[in-house]
Amino acid sequence: MTHPPERDWMIVAPWWQWTPPGSLPAHVPVTPEPARGRVSKPVFQKYDSPRLVNDFIADPQRCLTFVTDDLVHALQPAPEPSTNKAGKFFRLSAAVQRDGTRVDRQYVPDGTETRKIFLDTHKRFYLVVCDIRCDATGFPKAARDKICKAGFVVRRRTTTPPSESVAEVKPILGRLSAGRAQLARVNQLTDLEHAARQASTGADAGAPGGASMSDAKLQSLLNARTSLRNLVAEEKGRFDAWVKRFGVVPQLHGWFPSPQGFSKVGAWAPVDEMPAERGAESSFPLYPLIPDKNDPTHAGHFGSIYFGVLPTSSHDTDERGRARFDDQEFYEVRCWVQRHRASHDADQPCRCPDGLFWSLPTRPYKRASQFDLTGTSHQPVTIQLPDLNVLAAQAKPSLGVGLAKPKGSLMVTADKGGKPQNKGLTGVPEICFFPIPLITIVATFVFELFLPVVMLLFQLWWMLALKFCIPPEIGLSAGITAEIGSSGNIGISADLDVDATIEAHIDADVRARLDAAVGVSGRTDLLAQYSSIAVANADIGATGAAGSAGAGGGVPAHPPSVVANLEYEPEVVHA
Repeated sequence: MTHPPERDWMIVAPWWQWTPPGSLPAHVPVTPEPARGRVSKPVFQKYDSPRLVNDFIADPQRCLTFVTDDLVHALQPAPEPSTNKAGKFFRLSAAVQRDGTRVDRQYVPDGTETRKIFLDTHKRFYLVVCDIRCDATGFPKAARDKICKAGFVVRRRTTTPPSESVAEVKPILGRLSAGRAQLARVNQLTDLEHAARQASTGADAGAPGGASMSDAKLQSLLNARTSLRNLVAEEKGRFDAWVKRFGVVPQLHGWFPSPQGFSKVGAWAPVDEMPAERGAESSFPLYPLIPDKNDPTHAGHFGSIYFGVLPTSSHDTDERGRARFDDQEFYEVRCWVQRHRASHDADQPCRCPDGLFWSLPTRPYKRASQFDLTGTSHQPVTIQLPDLNVLAAQAKPSLGVGLAKPKGSLMVTADKGGKPQNKGLTGVPEICFFPIPLITIVATFVFELFLPVVMLLFQLWWMLALKFCIPPEIGLSAGITAEIGSSGNIGISADLDVDATIEAHIDADVRARLDAAVGVSGRTDLLAQYSSIAVANADIGATGAAGSAGAGGGVPAHPPSVVANLEYEPEVVHA
């Protein structure tokens, strides 16, 4: 028996991604455009709950919007650090290097628009979503009963340049990265300036009757933007010439399990973009979205939608123990689907295969670091300290954490000043139980004791900005901004002088705060380099607009929130 040939399939973005949601009025039915669908790619959908699969099945379009925090950031030099009249810095990230150079740093998007994927421990979860279509007139959905298997592979693109070319390209990459970061900042400031002009005049800054385009501040921004665009284009030209001269080509790698069958062991190896056979490359499953038959408006009715959970971590390593996924490499996903001519049981091999089809690669992404501050703030952890009065009333020998000490374990006792008195090795084995509250108290004591020591010893004053207490510990005037002089010197005329009365108003609170946190010597050392406002700015997120610590019950008006950026994508209604 022969089968008539069928048209090829295409694996594209789900149909609701074919029409930009922001370009349509809400709840207006649309007919997806096949021309857009044919050039689309599978997409990632972001969630804040491990119940993402159930949420997706119930409403495939309801997912979180990707925001600026979801872009790869890089540490870049900031503009010339701002100082007050006494020459003290306004930002704790600023410092004087050994050669006398005054530097500041900022953590900003790197300008490549690369997606950053957070980890499960950051309370962020992702689905790979695609639509399987027939490459025919009207771009119809593929018949689900003809889909034998479906899945996706995670690949990485990496480059190993010739050793003799590294010294030449390193400064080019540095200038290119810094230029893109500065350009992104200038674009943001330009948009803010346009919005401010429009709000104040009722017309766009460049429109007739609006603010003059010769305005010094706005014009300096536009000039800076033009200069930075030229700089980026020039450095990109140098980089392209370097690539051509040395013949540097990024290599595409796929993950292959150990041929010896070792569990959780594998290796990255070169692969073709769209191989004719899947081979032994590691793959993750895609599952069909089965829509509710009783809901005719369910998005799953209008396409052959498949989805899978994007792995953000893995226990797999290579033979040398290097993790399969890290926060340095660029990754991408390709979906695949195998078609068969005749249906068969899912656990049986396909006896009548009819082609393997691949999608285009998704948008490249990087994995967030374990210690990414934005990621860890998504899921804060609170450790309850014990009430000493309650413990005193309950005091009695009790079980808790048992430390089993074999013979010959370390043994040491100390006096009340912490000076060791007796030390040696235990003579007999024993199990000692310590109640968890006691361990918590000791751990907290050690942390509080060494925190100011570490800050003072290594000059890590920026660590003060990482602390957030409720109620707030310091009172600020509402008129003090988080970043005084943050516009820097990129051609913007900014008044860097700060009214001395403002600094005097908060100086007493700052000194008391620092004395408690780092001691008198630490406070003296810190305020020798930084203004009181710099320290106050480190706490402005905690105090918000609440005024003094004693006002209004001491609860900040705008404390950090784990749901601050939980914005959902607008949904598209199929006609």
